[in-house]
Amino acid sequence: MSDSRPLAILIAEADELVRMVTADMLEDVGFQTIEVRTAAEALAVLEGSIPVSILITGRGIVGDGVALAHLVHHRWPAVGIIVTSGAGSDLQEALPPGTRLLSKPYDFADLIHEVEAGLAQVQDEPSGAPVLPSGVPPHTGTEMGNGMGAVAAPTTEPDKT
Repeated sequence: MSDSRPLAILIAEADELVRMVTADMLEDVGFQTIEVRTAAEALAVLEGSIPVSILITGRGIVGDGVALAHLVHHRWPAVGIIVTSGAGSDLQEALPPGTRLLSKPYDFADLIHEVEAGLAQVQDEPSGAPVLPSGVPPHTGTEMGNGMGAVAAPTTEPDKT
């Protein structure tokens, strides 16, 4: 890769152990990682100043990992998305185009393969405005009717960071 800065990978995973092990695996091969527990925390990072290259989200995080994947796909088309799940491959149909599915439990080789494939996929895509399928309006993040706006809803539990 021509870019020498470390690639930031955002890990949104409710299970603390899975989140820490995933971050450790990625850091061992030189990636910068950012760990969050919920979809709302992931959105706060994406809206911040750190450029994120890949989002790895658990399907079952608070705020719904699948809804988060759709929101990120539309608002940040340059961010690669990997959704992790122990539920099986039937989930692929519910994910946005180009999203990679990583089945739990996953090992180091599977994780690195999916991250590298996701990075290659994002770099191969044009960097212009996203092209939405006909009939799909751009998502502004303010609608609540389709469930997407609920991803950024504040949590009722206090922030412990």
